[in-house]
Amino acid sequence: MKQLLVSIMLLFSINSIVNAQNGIDPFEDINRTVHSFNEVFDDGIFEPISRAYKEFIPTFAQQRVSNFFDNLRDVSTLGNQIMQFKPVESVTTLGRVLVNSTIGLGGLFDVASDIDLTTDNEDFGQTMATWGVEEGPYIILPLLGPSTLRDSVGIYVDTNSNTNLINKLDSIGSVSASAMNAIDQRVELFPVIELFENSDDPYIAMRSSYLQKRKFDIFDGVPPVEEDDF
Repeated sequence: MKQLLVSIMLLFSINSIVNAQNGIDPFEDINRTVHSFNEVFDDGIFEPISRAYKEFIPTFAQQRVSNFFDNLRDVSTLGNQIMQFKPVESVTTLGRVLVNSTIGLGGLFDVASDIDLTTDNEDFGQTMATWGVEEGPYIILPLLGPSTLRDSVGIYVDTNSNTNLINKLDSIGSVSASAMNAIDQRVELFPVIELFENSDDPYIAMRSSYLQKRKFDIFDGVPPVEEDDF
């Protein structure tokens, strides 16, 4: 709870600094610089490692890794669904966590989906949106990529929540688990990033895609129709 309160206070403090800025991307120059840095890091280090992982690690093992981290995300989703006052979804997600953590051997096997216990991921950025917190300006985070001011705070909270679970391992195990999680997510993004790279302006394409997807997620797939002003 202390971490939650500190994070929200941080959000409003930063908002007070940037409230004079206008537009969806007032920091575009800085964002493009960080975007370029992320591309260099990805092209030189992260993508080659991820491609080697995808090519040389057996598909069965890759799926076990994905299932394990999906189960951790379900735990985070459960907490956010509770804070968003979604009782039906919370019960379903709780069922997923219980089934996959026991019968699924700690989440290595997604038994819950096989019995139609499915859920949509919820993060703290979405939770703050349901509380009425504005998204703030668009931001590119070093190494992490596209975000907004609100989602940056959400990432901080969600990451610390997941880290608390991973930190039950020893230091080497914790670092290894975090690295495997990052590689697993990068592999999933291969098709999307290739589309961005083939666009006329990858930065604009990524920004538009991210903001549209976040709106889709926040409104559970039914975003409000924006009326044109006449």
